[in-house]
Amino acid sequence: MTHARRTPASPRSATTRRRFLGGAAALGTTVALGRAPAVLAQSRAPLRIGVLNSFSKVFAALANANLQGMQMYFDQIGGSIAGRKIEIVREDDEINPQVGLQKLKKMVESDKCDVITGIQASNVLGAAVEYFRQSRAFFLCSGAGATAFSYTGIPYFFRCSISGFQPHHAMGEWYYDNVAKEAVLSGSDFAGGRDTLNEFKVGFTKKGGKVIKEIYPPLGTGDFSAYLADIRSINPPGTYHFYAGTDAVRFVKQYAEFGLKGKIKCTASGFMVESDVLPSQGRDALGILSSLHYSDALDNAENKKFVADYRAKHKEFPSVYSEYGYVAARCFHEAIQRVDGNTQDKDKLRAAMLAVKFNAPRGPFSFNPVTQNSIHNIYIREVAELDGRITNKIISTIPEVREPNTRS
Repeated sequence: MTHARRTPASPRSATTRRRFLGGAAALGTTVALGRAPAVLAQSRAPLRIGVLNSFSKVFAALANANLQGMQMYFDQIGGSIAGRKIEIVREDDEINPQVGLQKLKKMVESDKCDVITGIQASNVLGAAVEYFRQSRAFFLCSGAGATAFSYTGIPYFFRCSISGFQPHHAMGEWYYDNVAKEAVLSGSDFAGGRDTLNEFKVGFTKKGGKVIKEIYPPLGTGDFSAYLADIRSINPPGTYHFYAGTDAVRFVKQYAEFGLKGKIKCTASGFMVESDVLPSQGRDALGILSSLHYSDALDNAENKKFVADYRAKHKEFPSVYSEYGYVAARCFHEAIQRVDGNTQDKDKLRAAMLAVKFNAPRGPFSFNPVTQNSIHNIYIREVAELDGRITNKIISTIPEVREPNTRS
């Protein structure tokens, strides 16, 4: 078993995309893989993995599921990598960029974590990018999906979760071909919500689609009635949304209460109808179409085992956030094992991470060697009742999707 040390719960044309994006050339040439000396004293010290995530407020369930998936994998490999006992240092960023940056600095400078993972909220990760650049801390993002994070140019900055381009640009194209030529968009007013809607809009309008209106309720909105009344008055043929956590539950249920369900086709980012929120959304979610790289109903051997193990341990179905953490743990395992536990030689660790490739619960997984973001399938899903349970049925697969290597 690993030992968790718990503290109080307390985004290439790289010069034009975002203010903080570095040049792709900064990635340089990958270092040839090699094994570190087996007798380094440091390599046998405990392996400290900093887990920074939103363990409170609207994203609390997401962060906890991420950590549960990670912990389960580490337990399955005996709680150590290359002879180094795993120690998890857990911190809550409170979905607050300033708090997140403070906790990150603590993990790197005081806790001396070997590697950092987590960060679900894109606004928190946006505030941390320059610190990652300056500190050269080794980071594997297992959450935040804002597309620009694929273009930082930071050599030790990886992402095993998702780029917003992957599911949402693809969904914009699919919506135009299969749902309607017009849409109203809505999403939580923070970096992740705006990035998601923008990626959908680019894919949709590129094919000729028309966005009638964009609506951005504040993160943590309890009453969506004013926004839903606006949608009802417009009466579009379809809508597209991004909400997560408790916001997703409230929005889906209120969409149905307002009489929009069955009258205006509802589509969404897959995060809005994941297994962490479907039990609370219930039948109000039936028929919603979404796109994502994962569903607990995926029919492959790795996912079947993952779902069975997770259910046995936690008495619930895993969500995409659980799978994020599970995949992050395996990435660390394979990369750190390859360098025989030597996390101090970050160039070798980076080369080892770039070489990681395996079949994950989501399907084939690898890293784009330029953007250092994950490459994986994207699935078009429909909320349906399967074997007496409400889940996401796969209706189409777009194989091994990667974002462009450069972005204007």
